[in-house]
Parts: sequence; structure tokens; C-alpha cells
Amino acid sequence: MRRMTMLAVTLLLLLVTAQSGLAHRPENGNPEGVTIIPDPTTSYAYYRQLSGSDTVHVYQFEGQAGTFFHAGINIPQLDRLADYGVSLALLGPGLPPLAPAKLPFQQISARMGMPTLLPDWARTASQPTLSGIRVDSTPGEAFFEPFTQTRYWGRQELELDLPQDGSYTLLIWHEGGQPGKYVLDTGTQEVFGPGDLLQFPLWWFNTRTYFEQGPFLTTIAAAITTLALAGLVSARRIHATRRAK
Repeated sequence: MRRMTMLAVTLLLLLVTAQSGLAHRPENGNPEGVTIIPDPTTSYAYYRQLSGSDTVHVYQFEGQAGTFFHAGINIPQLDRLADYGVSLALLGPGLPPLAPAKLPFQQISARMGMPTLLPDWARTASQPTLSGIRVDSTPGEAFFEPFTQTRYWGRQELELDLPQDGSYTLLIWHEGGQPGKYVLDTGTQEVFGPGDLLQFPLWWFNTRTYFEQGPFLTTIAAAITTLALAGLVSARRIHATRRAK
């Protein structure tokens, strides 16, 4: 009972201090097609899973010339993913030439409708070159995220000033088609409002679920339920005592 109470109190304290400790707004992405990044400067974290050899995740955003853009890949610290990594490519106007062979067009074509989700100039691999940058997985520093109490292996980063106004596309895939999980973080500006505090419990539980921590979540849920029931019983006793007087 005491341990459950301590866990629940700890969770409540984390929720109160989360705005200063959570750098990226958690998102799930669109499993059916393109994920739209609303603002390339705002910090988002997309918790995703590649499911097979025909899987490529597509993200798009509207950018303006001179805007600083950051994209990073991190891998959740699950034992089976210790050596896992994905490839990342940014396509867009004004970027350096990039050979279509370096992009996952075969995987894109394998999914019905996916080619039409790309910009006009990137729908086919028949062009001799495209405009883009590819960044493959490289070992990075491991780190601990305090709000969700989760750990990650850092991988590659892509940072640049966007060269032109226009639509930009991010592609993420595993070169060998191996299933696995990754977290894409974009942007650098933390944007949280007072109402976001109400979403932190959901974000917290979703992230822990993503990390496959079912038993821990069960313990936390039991602690919160116990506190709620204890509060309800206490309130009823106080009410009954007052009526008796």
C-alpha cells in the first residue's frame, strides 16, 4: 500500500513539473499514409514502428527559406533493438542532387496509393536525380528522458537551414526491411500551453506502453485507483460523521 502511494505521488509530481522536463510533444503519426508535421520549428516526437519490408514512413511539412530545421532519430532501449537503426531522407526544393537509387521507392510502390502521397517531382524513380539528403544510422549517445522515465539510444541527426520555400518530405525506412521501433524528433522550440497539462497522463501512459512496460503500468493504475477509492471512502466517512452530529 505504501509503495503504491509513493508511486502515485511520484506520478503526480512528474505531471506538475512535466512542462519543463518534456522537450518534445509526443505524437503517434498517421499509420495509413502521410504524417503532416504542422510546424517544422516546433518540437515533436513521433513514436513509430516499422512493421515489415514494404514499410516506409512519410512525413511532410511546409517550409520557408532560411528556416532552421532539425530531425533526429532515437531508438528505444529495448534489448532486441540494441543494434537497430533506420535510414532517413529529406526531399525538397533547393537541396543537393540525390540519386533515386538511394531512396526506398520499391517499398513506397509496394504500398497501395503511397506514390501519390509524395510531391509531383518525387513520385517516380525514373528521374536521374532528385533534390534531397539521405542520412543513415550512426551510433550516438544514450540518454534518459526524465518525465516518462524512459531511455533511448541516439542515432543520426539532420540539421540545416531550408534553402527554399516549398513542400518538404521526410522518408524513414529500414534498408533491409527489418521490423522495429524508432522515435523521430523534429523542431527545437518547445510549445506547451496550460491545457496540455491535462494530456500529460495520456502521453505518459502511451509512452510507457510503447516501451512495452505493461506490468509497471498495471502497478501505477492500481496505485491511482487505490488512492481514489481511499479518498472516496474517507469523504463518505467524514460526511457520515457530520450527519451523525
